[in-house]
Amino acid sequence: MNIKGLLGPQVMPQIRPTEKVDTAIHSDKTQDRDANGQQMYERNQQEKKPPMSDEQFQKALAHLAALPAVLEHKWRVMAAVEEDGSRAVLIKDNLGTLIRKIPEAELWSLPLDEPTSKGHLLKKSA
Repeated sequence: MNIKGLLGPQVMPQIRPTEKVDTAIHSDKTQDRDANGQQMYERNQQEKKPPMSDEQFQKALAHLAALPAVLEHKWRVMAAVEEDGSRAVLIKDNLGTLIRKIPEAELWSLPLDEPTSKGHLLKKSA
């Protein structure tokens, strides 16, 4: 059966051309950012914090060493001093392979008072 004659000619609706946006998109202005777009924000937050005192750094180091994930996998938490004098925390597995290097500026955001922290070391958003 031929149904082409029953429906009649089908007219396609016209497609409107889109207008060009004149305002610049803010995220296109810079190219140096993380894949999740958080690097610029983190850099601004890190510049505001002064260096940690030795007591604060040791407390953060002890907190990281006591996390359940670190204890379960038998990872080692060690302090390291860079050539420029900045400090960092190195987390190594039982074979000595470096898992994570945490700069001193990121240690300010550790939830030291929160006992329900899960110890996410590999996620940056944790």
